[in-house]
Amino acid sequence: MYAVALSLPRTGSLARRPIFDRSPLEKEFRQRIAVVRKLLDATDSSPGAPGATSSIDVSRETRGLSIVLLYAAYENLLKGISRTLLESAVQLRLGNRRLKPEFQVFAIHAKLQALTDISAPQIWKGSGRGVIDALLDKSCSINSNIFPNDGSHMKTAQVVTLCEVYGLNPPGPILREAWGRINTVVSERNSIAHGQRTPEEIGRNYSIGELRNLVDIWERRWCEFLADVGNKASTRDFYREPR
Repeated sequence: MYAVALSLPRTGSLARRPIFDRSPLEKEFRQRIAVVRKLLDATDSSPGAPGATSSIDVSRETRGLSIVLLYAAYENLLKGISRTLLESAVQLRLGNRRLKPEFQVFAIHAKLQALTDISAPQIWKGSGRGVIDALLDKSCSINSNIFPNDGSHMKTAQVVTLCEVYGLNPPGPILREAWGRINTVVSERNSIAHGQRTPEEIGRNYSIGELRNLVDIWERRWCEFLADVGNKASTRDFYREPR
């Protein structure tokens, strides 16, 4: 009986869970990419393709809308990575004083924002001291809903900002071919979203083969980026200062 008990798998709360669980983020990202592929398949008017028998050709419009969906998948992934990193720090039950400076900024974010609206004397009295007290707090006051938005509207600068804020590896060498495509995807998405250009106009920039290739690159490289974040953020030392 004792030997059998030892062989049973660990389940539930007893099983060891990764500090940074990237699985839900990867699953959602791949699902969003799968939707893009379905749309392309349904409207592919190439000879022999599923959409070739349709009497209405909306392939260009679909290719343009696919760019919007690629942007949405990327934006959602970045924000999900940020949220999961912060949630991981909170779940480690580290007090503000033990957090690395990268995470301490999030712990005192609200107090830092409040400093912009106070008079100079208050900095030296209540509010300024409040920031110091928060840094020394034994509890964790991180708000996981904060995203380190740098105002670049999801262009490459935003990816760099995210990596620098959290102490992650430089993104360019990981994203490779996708890195040089980010700003174009953002620009084309914005031109559709703000009514400057139509999905059909953007769709003309791509053949079906070119867009399928972009979708493959987008999925592969962003999943590799997510895996790199997961590897980097898999230990307690990523979040805490050494004693």
